[in-house]
Amino acid sequence: MRTAPFELAFPSDRVLEGLAREVITHTCADQYLSDRHRAFGQLLSERLRLARELHDGLLQSLTGAALQLDATLRTFDADPHAARERIREIQELIVERQRELRMYIERVKHPDSSRAAVHIDLAVVLPKLCDRVSRWGPRVVLRARDLAEIPGPLADHVYRLIEEGLSNVTRHARARDANVDVGIASQAVRIVIADDGSGFPFRGRYDLTALEARGIGPASLKERVASLAGNLVLTSSLSGSTVEIELPLNNPFANDAY
Repeated sequence: MRTAPFELAFPSDRVLEGLAREVITHTCADQYLSDRHRAFGQLLSERLRLARELHDGLLQSLTGAALQLDATLRTFDADPHAARERIREIQELIVERQRELRMYIERVKHPDSSRAAVHIDLAVVLPKLCDRVSRWGPRVVLRARDLAEIPGPLADHVYRLIEEGLSNVTRHARARDANVDVGIASQAVRIVIADDGSGFPFRGRYDLTALEARGIGPASLKERVASLAGNLVLTSSLSGSTVEIELPLNNPFANDAY
């Protein structure tokens, strides 16, 4: 009995064309979904950055202005001249924050704008911040060095971290004195904020990993430091607290985390 020869059966051209179309359709759909997911992720990231800036900048300034107004009301009858000077300072603060708010709005409206970003001059704004806090909160002593060597985008974050740290001291620590030390060491920006207040509700020394694991510590500071691939160590005792922050000097995340 003769066996029929084995033949390979190839799909027809029509079948191959149909398969190709199906592959292309699924590939395009996957690419579309991928692009949508990427766009959604970028939008969410931008919203988180904006929320952080509003919290650490505008909200903290409004909190400070409210504290200053409260102190002014208590001293107005005893020293009207000093009260008027303080009100003038509050007006200047509000105008400054209005400019920042307009900048945030423009950044959201035109995220791809080619206009050069304007960054903070730490040598100018840090002494003003510490002086302003000293007027309505604890006396702040600033020690700063190598500020001009901190890149512009990272300098903006350094300012926000110090502003938020001093706001926490003023609102919660019941401190008389605070010290801010900022400078460059070993290719990192190092920030230390210390006070002689009542400390946090917990006691001990914790790094960023330990704080996150226990769900304790200043949330906004932790979030910003983590977004910049930095480290934070918090020490809390009955005699005060110290926050130590280190950020990589050449920081690839400074623009993304803004």
